[in-house]
Parts: sequence; structure tokens; C-alpha cells
Amino acid sequence: MRPALAALLILAGPAAAQAPGSPLVLKHPEEIQWKVSGSLPPGAEYHLVYEDPVTHAVQTLVRFPSGYTLPPHFHTHDETILVIKGKLVVEQAGSPTTLGPESYAAIPSGLMHSLKAKSACVLFVTVTGPYDVKGLPSVK
Repeated sequence: MRPALAALLILAGPAAAQAPGSPLVLKHPEEIQWKVSGSLPPGAEYHLVYEDPVTHAVQTLVRFPSGYTLPPHFHTHDETILVIKGKLVVEQAGSPTTLGPESYAAIPSGLMHSLKAKSACVLFVTVTGPYDVKGLPSVK
């Protein structure tokens, strides 16, 4: 099994907590409905894969255009980012690291970090509670 697929299956663990009898959900890339994010600077798009009805933990696909920058920010809950496509720079405390496909970042709650897409990116993002972004100027 490819490492990225194994990581995706591990990250997708909360989806297994769906109620018994829930339907199987399968989507091909052309079926994914991308939405503009209201909480991130313009350019980011997301597709909600799963939201836990009790904890509101989420699993999302996110895409950034090449050159997209998400300034320093943090989240109330732990975040994991798996790069599916492209190259993403994750910076924390002035130390940038470039992640490519099959790489991931596990970011603890409260940790200030920034993101920059070196190329167009598709990411699988999980958050262990309701999604929020703290520390950014208001997005209009």
C-alpha cells in the first residue's frame, strides 16, 4: 500500500464513527463540489468530506492556487495536513519546511504557523474539533 494511501486511511479514522446504516460515500475528482472558504483569505477552496455530528471534528479536502499564502495563524484544535498534490511550505517560528505529495504536518492546537503553496496544492485536512482560524485579520 502506498504511504499516502495508508496515511489517508489513518487520518480518515473518525469517518468510521458514522452511525450504523450510513451510506457509503464515493466521489471521483470531477464530482467534488469545491466551495469558497469564508474563513480564509480569497483563493482557498474546500470540500467537506465528513463532520462528526457530536464533536464537529472535520475532514476536508482543501486546494490552494500556486503562490497562495495563509499568514500566521493557529487553531483551537489539533490539525493534520496531508499533501495529496503540489508543494506546500509550512512555517513555524521562522523555520519553513516544504512538504510534497505523501508528506504531512501534525499541528498541535494553539501552535502559530503559516502556509504557502509553492505550486497548486490539494490537501486532506483533519481537525479534531470544530474548525476555526485564529490570529488572521477578518476575511470579507
